[in-house]
Amino acid sequence: MRKGWWLNIVLLIAVAGLGAYVYLKPEKKDAEYAISSLTPGQIQKLTIAHANGNIELAKKDNLWSITSPISARADTRQVNRVLDVLSVKSKEKLAATDLARFDLDKPAVSLRFGEESIAFGTTNSLTQDQYVLSGASVYLIPAFYGAQIPSKPDRLLTHNVFTESEKPIAFELSSIAAEQKEGKWNVTRRASKEGQLSQDDLNRWFDDWRFSSSLITQPYDGKPGMDQIRIKLADGKTLTLEVLQKEPDLILARGDERLQFQYSSEAGKRLLEPKPEPLPEPAKSGVSPEKK
Repeated sequence: MRKGWWLNIVLLIAVAGLGAYVYLKPEKKDAEYAISSLTPGQIQKLTIAHANGNIELAKKDNLWSITSPISARADTRQVNRVLDVLSVKSKEKLAATDLARFDLDKPAVSLRFGEESIAFGTTNSLTQDQYVLSGASVYLIPAFYGAQIPSKPDRLLTHNVFTESEKPIAFELSSIAAEQKEGKWNVTRRASKEGQLSQDDLNRWFDDWRFSSSLITQPYDGKPGMDQIRIKLADGKTLTLEVLQKEPDLILARGDERLQFQYSSEAGKRLLEPKPEPLPEPAKSGVSPEKK
């Protein structure tokens, strides 16, 4: 009886010790390898190299521009998404030998940052991760990063009509003319008789113009539009937009930048003419006719 009692104590101590070991032992972490020593914030010039041509970009005052094969404002957010690959860490690191096995001897696409580059190869059939070559090593990273690299410059074009520094203070359209003075909008001409426009209505309209984002941006071939929109900026300059199409989608062209912007039908209507906010419906009393 006493022998069995001591055996139980020994087993209890062993179990407690094993539990303490499992609880206190350091957690084993998988090794992670940074695929580049560069960070997105360090990059001032970027080349996206494709078999069918290169796209070159440059950054100035924290804003990106396409410099070749066209010259145009770039969507800085989209460029930053491409540069996110610099922050990726991989759990697989291989020596850069037999590159043909990974389709990295002649990569279909690569990113170049001065003397450094990241080349994108084939995907792993089991994990669906993508092999990339950076420096003297091959890494496996999520294929998402390679998939969001554009093959044409159009996909990198800005979606905003105005630059960061441009602030419109007056609009002249066929439907309305309005100007902002001392923070207040004054309507000088309006074709529609549909309700009175409040300052809130006009401020919403201004915000629609200032922050609207096009569905598609493309190079503009210089073709004259069916109408024009003249916009006065806070710095005294005047910007003229060509109205290439009003329906079903609105297409505006900015000649000085050789860009055209396409908006949805709903967004286009808001830009072309401000609308008064509809009055709220009167509250119901909640009393049924039978009880009156």
